This record gives sequence, structure tokens and C-alpha cells, in this order.
Amino acid sequence: MITLEMTDRVTLVTGAGGGIGGGIANVFAQAGAKVYAADLEWEDAQATAAPLLSEGFAVEAVELDVTRKDRIAALVERIVEKDGKIDHLINSAGIMVSKPYMETTDDEFRKILEVNLVGVNNCCQAVLKQMIPRRQGKIVNVLSASSRMGSDFFSHYSASKFGLMGLTQSIGLAAARHNINVNGICPGVVITRLGEKQGGRLIQQMARYSGKDEALLQENVRKSIPLRRFQSGEDIGHTALFLCSDLAANITCQAINVCGGMRMN
Repeated sequence: MITLEMTDRVTLVTGAGGGIGGGIANVFAQAGAKVYAADLEWEDAQATAAPLLSEGFAVEAVELDVTRKDRIAALVERIVEKDGKIDHLINSAGIMVSKPYMETTDDEFRKILEVNLVGVNNCCQAVLKQMIPRRQGKIVNVLSASSRMGSDFFSHYSASKFGLMGLTQSIGLAAARHNINVNGICPGVVITRLGEKQGGRLIQQMARYSGKDEALLQENVRKSIPLRRFQSGEDIGHTALFLCSDLAANITCQAINVCGGMRMN
């Protein structure tokens, strides 16, 4: 029988307090995995974990700064001591600044790269140290539609995601000889409970600089999507679930668009 059942699997999701990371944590928990919902803001991680715990799913909220290698190592060690392994790492932690290129500061650029690119590398290295001896594991990095096309309104975010695309492919090549799959997902426009940090704030900034009505701009963006709907965190979670399943055993070093048809490459 073909199934996406994840019972007895252990999944670490970074950025789990956000809309995409929370959606991913939700999907994996409901599929039966033991989920560690990690976020820089413990309260946000707890907000993701609490309703799942109330329904009887195995979820633990943990605080994690992906820019701190020592804290990542400590968390990975604790998970392995408690559960014996980590089967899946889903890197969803990320930050975004929505403003025209010439208004973005050097400090903002460095912080974006530190979290979105270096932070993912930190987590991958720490978890791979546990996966490689077992010769099994799956890593999924949350990329972006901006991994394939630049933008004036989030140029440095796009640069970080272009870099993450290359890093994902490179880590995938290095991990393949150890029977470990590494892939990426490129979400389109995601409307979530924290949408003001992603698509929502982008549309607000577009409205601010263009002088156009915010609701009208959001509707125009929706209509620009071939399927005429925004994506949800759970949409991204379903694709991550597939990539971490046995059904995707022969898929690695790939970036899959989940964008309603906005991107076709």
C-alpha cells in the first residue's frame, strides 16, 4: 500500500513559528512524525505546537537561533539522546526585508544572508553529522520563487535565496554518496497567519511606494497566479512530506515550485 505515513520518524522544522514552518510542522505531525518545532521566538514555536499537542500529536516547541552553531549542536544532541535519530530536517527559518534596493542597508543585507543562507548551512552540517553514520535521512530547504528571479523590492532576500539554491544542490551532491536526499521547495505567494512578514508586508510596501490601493494590489497579485489562489503553509508542507517519504527516494538536488503556476522553470 502506498502511504505517506511518518510514524516513528523524527522531524526537526526550523522557523516553525512562521506561517510556512508552522504549516510544515502541522502536516508532519498529522502524518505521525515526532516533530520538533524550532523557532528563534519560543512563543511562536509554542503557538504552533500547542493546538497539535491538544489533539494528541507528538510535537515539542523549542527555541533555536540558526545563526548560533553551538545552540544548533546542543539541540541536535538533545534530540538524538531522546529519540535516537533525526530522520528529517526542514529548514524554513528565514527573514525578509521588503523595500526598494537603494533603501536597503548593509546591516539588513548581512542579517538576511546570516539567517537565510549561513543559518541553513549551520543546520545542515549539524544534522548531517547524525544522518551520515546511519546512511539515511532527508533534508528539505525552503527556497523561494525569488530563487529564480530577482526583484527590486526584496533584492537581498532574493540574493540569499539564489545562494540557497546553489547550496542545496551542492549539499545534495555531497550527501548523495551517503544515501541522503537534499531538495528544495520554491513557494510562490504565501498568505499565512504571519503573512505581514512575507507577502502581506510586501503588498503593503508596494502600495506605499506606488500609491495604489492595497486590497486592489493584492487582488491583482492573486489574478497573476494561473491557479488564481495564494499558497498556504500546508501546501508547502505537503510537498515537503512527499520529498521526505519513501516515494521520493530517487529525487535529490531538485527545487520544486509550489506557486500555482507562477514559475515554470
